[in-house]
Amino acid sequence: MSYRFFLGCYTQQNTSSEAMPAKGIYTIEISEEGKLIGEPRLVAKQVSPTYFYLTKNKKTLYAVSEPGEGARGLIVAYHVAEDGSLTAFSKQVSARGGLCHVMMDQEEKNLIVIAYHDATIESYPIDEEGKITPMFCLRHHIGSGPVIDRQEAAHTHSINFTPDYRYAVVCDLGIDQLRVYTLITETGKLHRATGKNVICPPGSGPRHMVFSPDGRFAYVACELNSEVLTLSYDPQMGLKLLDRTSTLSPDFSSSRNYPAAIRITKDGRHLYVSNRGEDTIALFDVDNESGKIMHRKSFSTLGWYPRDFILSEDERYLIAVNQLSDNIAIYARDENGELTLTDEKTIVQKPAEKIRTSTEMNRM
Repeated sequence: MSYRFFLGCYTQQNTSSEAMPAKGIYTIEISEEGKLIGEPRLVAKQVSPTYFYLTKNKKTLYAVSEPGEGARGLIVAYHVAEDGSLTAFSKQVSARGGLCHVMMDQEEKNLIVIAYHDATIESYPIDEEGKITPMFCLRHHIGSGPVIDRQEAAHTHSINFTPDYRYAVVCDLGIDQLRVYTLITETGKLHRATGKNVICPPGSGPRHMVFSPDGRFAYVACELNSEVLTLSYDPQMGLKLLDRTSTLSPDFSSSRNYPAAIRITKDGRHLYVSNRGEDTIALFDVDNESGKIMHRKSFSTLGWYPRDFILSEDERYLIAVNQLSDNIAIYARDENGELTLTDEKTIVQKPAEKIRTSTEMNRM
């Protein structure tokens, strides 16, 4: 038995390292003992696929591209075969530039994509066959923040639905806000949720977020001030800021650190954040009653710039990829959330995103 994951890469930022040149979407396979099996397998050629959404039945993968400055983003729908092979069956060119995040509503009738540089949120209705229809709605953020070189304008970075799917929450790194919308599922129309936006600390740069399994709390990884924001969530009142916690180890002295991905375990007891700069995965203990978190330990990713990481579906393993050193690090998790390295290897150039395809599969 083994684990399979999809891996995205920046295909236009390849270097002369020993890693294989990136060409699109790959599958990687990990053994039951936490070892990488063989080499990554190219399953679809696509320019810089940066984020994925895998449908609940795991039969369709939607991938968005961030092709570079001035180029419009691309959204591709793939059929997923039993062995992880992908077959493209639908495409749409986005209304704006490179795309950095994608999400679907509860019924998977609408695809919502985020364009970082243009600060837009775009919705694309999905037909009965899973094909992407033309864009129905576009929202655009304007504004700026105090960090001159990163917040010269609004920069939408991700979108998440609240656990009850009442609201869609957009992290905007450029204006230090969580902008909140409602989605009309039948049409794909996004409406502003009046009075529900959250003002984040100036210069924090909210990037990605997760909700606690019970839906009472949210956690936001802030890229520019290396903090996690803890918020309460109530369906009527919305989100409210409760606390701020550093993502860094006490002995890390550099100010050049940029948190990226954030994940929470199914039992809500442990939260993980990747630090690009300190180059670690930070482990936090979560108080399920108050929602507050406490940094316990940080684990080296044995590379540079861990842009993304993911937990296996059974949460036995945590898998991290380092964007600037082209390597993967695999860790076993114990019941206390502690990580123990099981494997590390150079893979493909500029790895950026992963998503699991299944917890277990029969080896061929």
